[in-house]
Amino acid sequence: MIILEEIDFLVIGSGPAGQKGAIQASKSGRKVHVIEGYETGGSSLWSGTIPSKALREAILDLTNFSDKSFYAEEYKLPKVSEISISDLNFRVNWVKKHLKETISRQLKKNGIEVVPGVAKFVDPRTVFVTQNGKVIRKFSAKTILLATGSKPRCPINVPFDCKKVFNSTTLLDMDIIPNSMIVIGAGVIGTEYASMFSLLGTKVTLVDKGNRILSFLDKEIGAHLQVALEENRLQFIGGKNYNRVESKEKGVEVHFTDGSSITAETVLVAAGRVGNVEDLEISHAGLSLNEKGYLDVNEHYQIRVSHIYAAGDIIGGPCLSSTGYVQGRLAGMNACGIGVNDFKTIYPYGIYTIPEISSIGLTEEEARLKSIDYEVGRAYFYEISRSVISGSEPGLSKLIFNPKNFELLGAHIIGLGATESIHLAQVAISFNLKIDYFVEHVFNFPTFAEMYRIAALNGINKCKKGVTYGNL
Repeated sequence: MIILEEIDFLVIGSGPAGQKGAIQASKSGRKVHVIEGYETGGSSLWSGTIPSKALREAILDLTNFSDKSFYAEEYKLPKVSEISISDLNFRVNWVKKHLKETISRQLKKNGIEVVPGVAKFVDPRTVFVTQNGKVIRKFSAKTILLATGSKPRCPINVPFDCKKVFNSTTLLDMDIIPNSMIVIGAGVIGTEYASMFSLLGTKVTLVDKGNRILSFLDKEIGAHLQVALEENRLQFIGGKNYNRVESKEKGVEVHFTDGSSITAETVLVAAGRVGNVEDLEISHAGLSLNEKGYLDVNEHYQIRVSHIYAAGDIIGGPCLSSTGYVQGRLAGMNACGIGVNDFKTIYPYGIYTIPEISSIGLTEEEARLKSIDYEVGRAYFYEISRSVISGSEPGLSKLIFNPKNFELLGAHIIGLGATESIHLAQVAISFNLKIDYFVEHVFNFPTFAEMYRIAALNGINKCKKGVTYGNL
């Protein structure tokens, strides 16, 4: 007979939100158990953020992509046959193994027990854990944090078979590098994978119902991305709505509402994500998903059942590992009665296309829409010594600022190191710094941080023609 265990704090899911929520609760004096139905680290570690970024690094290294700036006449993008899937998987698997050990060690250090198995609600406080359909543990918890993440949205009109038709999770189990691929959806996930496979030599066609890749980006940054992707042999087709995906003997045909169709060896459907609650039986806890497929929470990350909290992808956008970490910690603090600050509404986005992109704050389009007076300072990567040394001349950094007081309103970067460099802008915006800070202070040289000085000078000199701020 399996005894019902009464516990303080139960976390379901060990991804970013679950990890930080569990550790915060433990540090607040709660005895914490974590239920994980997959592997410690959750989908972020095993099928999402970490493996996709590890794959990207492996592709950049194995293709010697940075060499093309120095050896343009000799450099050629690889052929599909020149790099094997095992070459790529070696690095991906090593990274996953190492990080699983790190996460497990952190949880153990904080006295947190990880219970492997599938969690199912019996009532709002009771959760059973099953393995292979059999109940192995029963918990009655004073507080529950749901952090089960999200999973790919899989339209019913697509014949996913994990051989020729993939979603973003099953794509990582691909056993060969295809000669051609159609990617449906020019959002973050679709565009990231499209850029990676294009670099491997796969003929990639990226299709979207919109007319721009990553339409939420600053328009100028998006245009730079599209040019860079097309130089890497990727073809983008906008204004296309698909209505059917047909798997054939020697490939896949995608049919569109305008009557046209295209074929390729494989298809990746990146149709967004939904909350991963399929096995939780949340109705037994009095819970339900909203119309977008996520759980609604209040400002304390509390669901309408007051002892249940939720954080991370399961509550919807922005669905980033970075925000999941913070939300999980804040949920843990709220659940333990610790006063917390509100979640910061301004945070950076990192997009790991090739080239990578990161942005924070207002775009030009948003500033115009809100009738905000602004000016733009630009720094092109060919002006940045560190970029030239690294073999990454294409790229742009732009600062959106108030021309009257020089307050920084937004920053947008495309190019090598963008996701690292954006944090200097984040600090500047958080502390209401003016862009002349970047001119008046000394930064290491040569570094990518130089882009801020160059962009600030460019912008300031547009506003103060009679004042000398440098020679740009």
